[in-house]
Amino acid sequence: MTFRAGLVGYGAGGRIFHAPLLRAAGIELAAIASSRTEEIARDFPDATAYPTAHALFEDRSLDLVIITTPSPTHGALAIEALQAGHNVVVDKPFAGSVEEANRVIDAGKHASKLVSCFQNRRWDSDFLTLKDLMARGVLGDVHHIHSSFSFFKPEPPTSWHNEPLNAVGIHFDLGTHLLDQLVQLFGMPDWVEGEVLTRRPNSGVPDRLHARLGYPSVRAIAEADMFSPEHAPRFVVQGTKAGWRKDFMDGQEAQLKGGMKAHDPGFGVEPPENYGTLTTYPDGAKTVERAPLLNGEHHTFYRLVREAIQNGTPPPVTGEEVRDVLKVIEAVVQSGETGRRVAL
Repeated sequence: MTFRAGLVGYGAGGRIFHAPLLRAAGIELAAIASSRTEEIARDFPDATAYPTAHALFEDRSLDLVIITTPSPTHGALAIEALQAGHNVVVDKPFAGSVEEANRVIDAGKHASKLVSCFQNRRWDSDFLTLKDLMARGVLGDVHHIHSSFSFFKPEPPTSWHNEPLNAVGIHFDLGTHLLDQLVQLFGMPDWVEGEVLTRRPNSGVPDRLHARLGYPSVRAIAEADMFSPEHAPRFVVQGTKAGWRKDFMDGQEAQLKGGMKAHDPGFGVEPPENYGTLTTYPDGAKTVERAPLLNGEHHTFYRLVREAIQNGTPPPVTGEEVRDVLKVIEAVVQSGETGRRVAL
């Protein structure tokens, strides 16, 4: 039986980062709510085009609704879709605050429907590889990790200019991915310190995040920056047996922007020049070797969502998990405002 999804929003997020993943996950994109009717007819001629999200929510043939609208609308649209009787995936950020996230979670429980968040970077090639290195004990006990996304985009989006909005800014964008990965690896931290900053001219929205997360035996640093001419390494991880460094970002985003689909051959495969380096000291002598990367697989998120709906099992990303990441984000903001470490 065909599994049918409806996509709310057909901007860059819906068109580039969601729609191209669905076929590989065994999902038919059956409906799209957007004013971009010509693009929908060109890209998905068999999909029903709806003028509004509300109109799409009335379609009872859909097994899943995916919210990819601007961030400030995520929570309200998710609740409306759940109340209309749909299973829901929300693009990140899940909501604009912990309080709003709790309302979305409660709406899902009341409707007895699945609600999840598109934390696709849990299926980045480098993150999957790091999890594998840790699980196999290659690194020993990890005691320090530095995780970063850095870009040089001196001109912010016009929609961000001088207009601080709920759920908008680098902490709600790239920050949700970085912090979600760290919480997946180590759990919720004991304390958080850091700040969000606005450094680009003509922008009223934060474009740099620095967060330090404290655990009993691990220190984790997350940095996201849109105003850095020189990029930082994607990962630097220090363990008692080995260190691992990965310089460049996972390639799935670039592949999708280039028009690749998740079911195309080579999707998620990293070239050897993008491999990380593993540093060890056998017999006291430094050894550095290229460590192959596992393949990235963002579409696995949607396959697991489909299986969860069909089988009644938990989703791959729960509302409670992403709510906890929002707790960390709020603590980082509080730390920046007070100049103090915030206990969690």
